[in-house]
Amino acid sequence: MDDYATDPHIRKEIDHANAELRRPGNTVINQRIFEGYESPKELWHWRQRAASLITPVAGKRLLDYGCGQGEEAAYFARLGAIVTAIDISPVELQVGQDRANANGLSIDFRSMNCEHTDFPDASFDIVHGSGILHHIGLDQSLCEVWRLLVNGGVAVFLEPLQSDPVTEGLKTILSRRLPSFLRLTSLTSGEEDLRLSDIEKAGRLWREFAVFPYHLTYRARKLFLPPQLWEHSLRLDHWILSRLPAARRLAGAAVIFLRK
Repeated sequence: MDDYATDPHIRKEIDHANAELRRPGNTVINQRIFEGYESPKELWHWRQRAASLITPVAGKRLLDYGCGQGEEAAYFARLGAIVTAIDISPVELQVGQDRANANGLSIDFRSMNCEHTDFPDASFDIVHGSGILHHIGLDQSLCEVWRLLVNGGVAVFLEPLQSDPVTEGLKTILSRRLPSFLRLTSLTSGEEDLRLSDIEKAGRLWREFAVFPYHLTYRARKLFLPPQLWEHSLRLDHWILSRLPAARRLAGAAVIFLRK
């Protein structure tokens, strides 16, 4: 067992990640999603927004920071990036490796703690992460990302945001009582969605920084919207957030861009 896995908090995160793996052995590359990474034009979708901020990736050293099942790592490797992917869940890492093998992709998967990686300084041109910063905290994670990036290197993260206290309370109740019915994502005791104000404060330390808010109506999709309307809610969110700056404080997620 890795030394970091003896830490009680990290052990909880590992167990949580392993338990959340609902489709072991999934090696499929979603062609529609891949095309969005290859040619990101529909910026109402946060994945395409994130991809647009770091393309082109061909030939670049890219770290998938907290890679989960390695889905994004596979897209980037298919686009020609030199991909290293780290996570603390051996189950998820194995799924990622299986996907890479099934699709003829070369990805360096490693079991590693994102808070304190084993890489030398300036090891990567790009760092990408999806839903990782709120697990380990902004200060610790961005300090490590800064160390790992070359001068001029970029990082992009897709993260959930905190809501007002009433909405956060409702989310907690639902996640505890209705996960089997609504298939809500459960939380560990160490997770805390990021506050927009904290992101903006941390971003001032970087050469370039931007936050792109997402998910207003889309947040309630599992409660009120049939699946066929989910994409429409994303488009509506983008329209509202692009025209009403005050609404960004109500956003449920954000794409974060940073340049060292």
